Parts: sequence; structure tokens; C-alpha cells
Amino acid sequence: MTTTDIFEDLRLRILSGYPLLVLQTFEEQRWERALGELASSVDRGLVVWSATAGLTPPPTGDAAGETGPLAMLEQIDAYPANHLFLLKDLHPFLSDPRVVRKLRDMIPDLTADGKSLLLLGPVDEVPLELLKDVTVLELPLPSVDELRSELESVLQSDPALQQLEIDRAQEDHLVQAVLGLTAVEAHRAFARALLNCEAVDDNVYAALVSEKRRMVQGSDLLEFFELEEGLNDVGGLEGLKDWLLQRSQAFSTDASTRGISTPKGILLAGVQGCGKSLTARAVARLLGFPLVRLDFSNLLETTRGTSEQNLRDVLRVMETIAPSVLWLEEIDKAFAGFDDEASDDPTMSRIVGRFLTWLQEHEAPVFVVATANNVWTLPPELLRRGRFDELFFVDLPNYHERKDIFSIHLSKRGWKPEKYDVPALAEVTDGFSGAEIETIVNSAIIESWSAQRMLSQQDLEDAREVTVPLSVTMEDQIFELREWARGRCRPATPENRVAQMMEEEERRGEQNVADGSGGAETPYWQQLAEHGQTAEAIVEYVKFQDHVSFDRLIDDFGQYAEMEGTYGLVLRSDPKAVIWTRISRELADIISDYVSRKRLYLHPVGSAAYAGRRHPALEPIEELPDEKMARPAWLPMALRAVPFPGGSTRFGTLARIRLGRQE
Repeated sequence: MTTTDIFEDLRLRILSGYPLLVLQTFEEQRWERALGELASSVDRGLVVWSATAGLTPPPTGDAAGETGPLAMLEQIDAYPANHLFLLKDLHPFLSDPRVVRKLRDMIPDLTADGKSLLLLGPVDEVPLELLKDVTVLELPLPSVDELRSELESVLQSDPALQQLEIDRAQEDHLVQAVLGLTAVEAHRAFARALLNCEAVDDNVYAALVSEKRRMVQGSDLLEFFELEEGLNDVGGLEGLKDWLLQRSQAFSTDASTRGISTPKGILLAGVQGCGKSLTARAVARLLGFPLVRLDFSNLLETTRGTSEQNLRDVLRVMETIAPSVLWLEEIDKAFAGFDDEASDDPTMSRIVGRFLTWLQEHEAPVFVVATANNVWTLPPELLRRGRFDELFFVDLPNYHERKDIFSIHLSKRGWKPEKYDVPALAEVTDGFSGAEIETIVNSAIIESWSAQRMLSQQDLEDAREVTVPLSVTMEDQIFELREWARGRCRPATPENRVAQMMEEEERRGEQNVADGSGGAETPYWQQLAEHGQTAEAIVEYVKFQDHVSFDRLIDDFGQYAEMEGTYGLVLRSDPKAVIWTRISRELADIISDYVSRKRLYLHPVGSAAYAGRRHPALEPIEELPDEKMARPAWLPMALRAVPFPGGSTRFGTLARIRLGRQE
């Protein structure tokens, strides 16, 4: 029910003479304003009560100023007819029999005088004696349009955010991300996520979604996940990715106005370790929805009726925080043997039946992602269309997908894939799953690090040699799984005979890629830089050179990483003391972090050290004044691997700043 619907419902009930209405909400201020407007629209006066402030405005001639509930109920008769009384948090006092009795005594007079008591609070508990006299209404959370107003309020409150370019699709995505929050919570979430924001991207959406974590923290049945992995972290599965990108548009406001129904979810069946769980996490980031995992085994309790109530509570929470993604991992284990046990276990039968009905009929935008390994154990009722939009089969990765997976895992650990013969690795790992390829990369990195040498092609090949793939140990089971999926599931990787022929030609061709081992005469810092280990390379570079000026650092590392940009570094002890300008955010963060961790040290060198060389376009100062400076100035510094003689805590922490067009 929308705000407009509940507003109209309240209007009709008040005009019809309902004496007692319990209004459940956490948004006291928002609904107090709305009820004020409602009172005006039905020609009713509005009186507000709380245990601390009493009745406002007070009754005529009242001088006692008592604020207790019994005194308040006695004073209501002193007000003229046709009034609404908004009673805040009266529910704790309903445990008092005198308060309950007084309310029951008042009902005839309230009806006759056109008065209604509106009990506003976060709970809807009603004493047994009042059940037949009270109407309970759950007030809805803000709608999309109301949340859009909160977003506009945040954008207008900050001059910097007024310059932020947000198109309609991004605005819809932002608003969708906070659906389920109160207006105040949404306002705070927008302000936090957009603070110092330069562009609206996935990180902004993820920050908004994280605000919903508390909504599931009180549940022992659900587990909230941060949105960390995206579709770019999934190697291959292009057919599945394309399907998800298309369906993600169906959650937009424009799709809703066109009558397009929101997708219900997908079932990912396939070989273990091939990216089903990773895809589930990536789907949530793509949609910008909170990701919550449910383990069906947590629902089961020994007390009669508790298991069913657990399921109802879980589904209610998911619909409350909607739009959301419900992740059912290894659902085959939850439903294993269902057909055999259903007749013997009525509780399990009711749980499964209730869940299947919800999958079919729920209207809230809850996208379900279920994963399964032993799909032949699933009940047929779960697999039929209408429960899931699509069933995908995730097989072992092909040659191209293995290349992507190797590149992804090398890059995630800071190593440049182009320094290794990735095609050769993909060639010799036929039958390996994505998880096994990750194990190869991780094991090779650990081995090289333990031996204090650069990661080489040979390390990766050695790790591959000692890894026995699941396709060998479970060959028969994988064959059966593929046979089951044939004709039942849509392949996550599209079948294309032309692509397969091109793949075979490429695999037969000669490949010549450096093995990444590096020459013996190449400095260690340069080897690290070439392999993408920029931060560690800078430390080794400073050790190698002893004194390093910022312009030299930028020049020598420019071919390996982005060094120049729109950021600068200043002393945190005096933000007017500028160390360097026009550097990349990555470089600013590396230097700031390593200086604070005392892996690098700043040493004043004087402006003469930069004579005739590039430096910030600011007036230089030879030493840092004792008092904070009134205007920005350049403090010439060099980087060293040893502390400044005598020490200086003023040089120990840096702050990153974003520069304008002019320094």
C-alpha cells in the first residue's frame, strides 16, 4: 500500500467514525506532518500528545499540566467535537489495566463526538480487551517519488554536489538502492554516499546498499554481504552476463511505468567451482541491491510451528528491504530427498510448499539467485517456469574463459597478465574449474614470495602440475550432470561453432609471450613495476636511489602506471604546506599510506634541489614555520627510506587533496 493509498484509507476511516486507530511506523516526524495535512483536509482539529510534553495545544482552562496517559485521556473530553488526537508511543502504557479500561469507556463518546485517537508508534501490539475496537494500520515507507525528493534535497544542500551530473537512469538507480529505508535514513545514506563524490558509479550504489545491513542484523537466519565483486570479476559466461544485463533494465522506473514485470530470479546449475556463487554476488552489484544469503537448514526448529514462522519472517524481511537479491546457495542440499521425506515430515513439506508458492506469487522486487550442484535431486516443482525466469548450466570454462580467469586472478593480486604466457596456461588447464585456476595462481604467488623472487611463468606451471582437477576425480558425475542439463538448461556460455574453430586455430598457432622472469641486470624495483606491483616498486626504488625527488619519481614510473592527475599532497599538520601537485590518486594514496606507516620518509631539501626542474607553481618556502600558514606554499621535499635526522612528527602524515583547474 502506497502513501497515497493509506492516506485515503485513513481519511475514510476518520470520516466513518473509527474511534481507535493504531498506526505502526518508525517515521514519527514524517507522519506527524502528513496527519496534520489529513486533519485539515477533513476539517478536524489536531491535538498531539507525548508523555514528556503532554497535550499540545492544551485544553481550554487546563492549568494542571499533567502529562501522564490517564490524565491525558481524562482531558480529551474537554476538547470540542471533530478532533483528532495523535498519541505518540502510548503502547508502553497499554500494560496498565486502568488505561485499557479508560479507553474502552471512552469509545461511545468518541464516536458520538467525531473524535479519533491515533496511536502512533513502532509496534502494533494491542491488548486482548481492545482487539475488536481497534484497527491496526501499518504505515508505508517512502515511495520512489518521496525518496527522489530526499535525493534532490541532499544535492541542493551542498554546492559541490550541485555540479554533479546525474542522468535519469542513475537517479532511478540511486533511489532504488535506498528503497526500504525511512526518509531520514535515506537522506543520511545519500549524504554519506555522495560526500566528496566525483561521479556516480558502482561504489556509490554499494555504499547506499550497505545502509540496509542493520535491517537483517537482528536475524540469525540471514547473512548480509557487501557488494564487492562485479561482472568484470567473472571470467567468461558471456551468455549469462548478456541475459543479466538485459534483465537488469526491467527493475527501472521506466520499465515499471510500461507495465514490465520485474524478473523473479535464476537457478544456476553446474560443476562445482565454476563461478555460480561468484555470479550470485556479481548480480547484486550489477543491480545495486542488497545481497542476503539464506541457508534453509537454519529454518528448521524442533518446536511445532517455529520452522514455518522462521520462513515467514525471512520472506517478510526480504520484502521489507526490497529491492534485494536473495541468494540460496547449494539449494540442492536443502531439497535433497524432498519427495521421499515429504510424506514423513509434514514440517518440511509445509516449508517447501510455502516457499514454492512465494517464488511463484511474490510481487516485491526480490531477485532470487539459487545455485545447485546435484540438480537431479531437486523436486520438479522447483524447476518449472514461473518459479525462476531461467535455468542456466555453468560448465567447466573453455579456452577463452580460462584465459580471462587467469588474467582476472593475476590482476586482482597486482600482477600484470601481459607479463605471462596466459594463452599457454589456458592451453594446459583444459578441464580445470575457475576455483582451481585461482588456486594455481595463489599457490604460485605464495611459492615465489616464500623464495623471495619474482613470480615467474615456471611458478604458475609448477602449481598447475600439482593440482588435480575435479574433472578427473569426478569425471562420471560431471558427465551425468551435462547429460541432465542438455535440453533442460540454457548454457551460460553460448555455443558457437565458428568461435570454436577460431579457438582451435589460435591454439595451434605459435605464441611468444615473455615469461615474466625478467633479466638478471634489471633492477628489482623495475621488475616489480613491470609486473604491476607499483606500491612495492616505489619503496624499492627509493631504497635503490636513496634520495628521490617527486619529479624524478613521476618520470621514471610514468611508463608503468598512471602518475599524473588532478590530486595533490599536503601536510596534515598544516594543509597549506603543499608537498606536490598534479599527481594521480593512486600515487597520492601510496605515498600518503607509506609515509604514515614509516616505510617512506619526507626530507626537506630546499628549492635549490629543484632548480631548473618541474615543481608546483607555488611560492616555495625553505622550512616549515612554527605557526600554520595563511596561504598555500610549496615545501620542497624528497623521499628517503631512512627517517629525517632528529625526527619530525609534522612530516609524518599527509593528506590527499583534489585540485581545481588552477593551482
